[in-house]
Amino acid sequence: MNAVAIVVGAALVVWMLLDSFETLLATSIRANRLSFTSWYYRGVWWATRRACLRVRDEVRRERWLSRFGPASFLGLLATWTLVEMFGWGLVWWGFRDHFGGAIESVGDAWYYSGVVYFSIGFGDILPATGLMRVLTVLEGFSGLGTLGLVIGFLPTLNAAYSARERQLLKLDDLTDARITPISLVRSHVGPDGDLTSLNAMFDEWADWCAEVYDSHMSLPVLLWFRSKHRGHSWVTGLGVVTDAAIAFASAVEGAERGSALRLHRQAVRLVSGLAERVGVEAVPDLRGDLTSRGWSIGYSALSLQGVPLRGFDESFSRVLALRAQFHPYMEAFIDELLAPRGFWGVTAADHLAEVELGSLFDPDAD
Repeated sequence: MNAVAIVVGAALVVWMLLDSFETLLATSIRANRLSFTSWYYRGVWWATRRACLRVRDEVRRERWLSRFGPASFLGLLATWTLVEMFGWGLVWWGFRDHFGGAIESVGDAWYYSGVVYFSIGFGDILPATGLMRVLTVLEGFSGLGTLGLVIGFLPTLNAAYSARERQLLKLDDLTDARITPISLVRSHVGPDGDLTSLNAMFDEWADWCAEVYDSHMSLPVLLWFRSKHRGHSWVTGLGVVTDAAIAFASAVEGAERGSALRLHRQAVRLVSGLAERVGVEAVPDLRGDLTSRGWSIGYSALSLQGVPLRGFDESFSRVLALRAQFHPYMEAFIDELLAPRGFWGVTAADHLAEVELGSLFDPDAD
């Protein structure tokens, strides 16, 4: 029984230490099959999402969802700590004969584990052999190491989250209405069809996609950190900008090699990579295919901007092809994360959207 306790306890300690190292320090973007963090988030998010779906009041639901990211990370830290202490307690119970009778019960072993893990050092239980002293130092080091990693990790987590949210606050089409892909394009097209500002905007968002891809693939917990601003979501913010790039690249001659298509490629890599990382399955566009009539609205609006357009049929086939690469993943994330549909500009951030994102491309229109 002593040997079993030691082996099981040591295995738990090693598992938690490796998992915390992989979660906080490893550069691999693929979690292994035994990742405790992956199991933890699947289970905790499944329960939270199911409970929040029962909340009918959207404001109340969003309030609970906004707490999940920080609370789940604190819960992960607490779980690492408790399992490590539990494992070390089993080790001390297995070696209880080496403590001169000071450990008389499993409770004493777990008490000693907690005292050593947090480096409290009461001194009421002391190791009696050299091996026990070495193991005691190892537990103290593992406790300080785990807590130190988490403390050092928090600024990185906060910096990545802030960088993501700052870009969303810059999304504005210079109106107080809900931002749409076409209104975003039109607000950046200068006199006589000058595309300098529009291309700069697409390039800026392509850089943002690369930064979010790098940070969220390494720190997938950021997926569950919601925006502080009501109605904002990185998913739908990315959706409206990428739809703007799709519309522009599909309709405007020569845009298939420019900034709009580069943004589209970065956006597809971001959502598809994250979907694979956290196990979100791409689904068919939940809103249906873009209709010819729906695209004619956007095409007509772009024709007023003084830029050379392709023929309607050619642009329509292009926009369908580009949307098919992006929308299944975006829709999957909106559904999985219960993200608010629609996006609000800075000047209208406190208003709920009355129409869903993409109403310009109305799939119900004939």
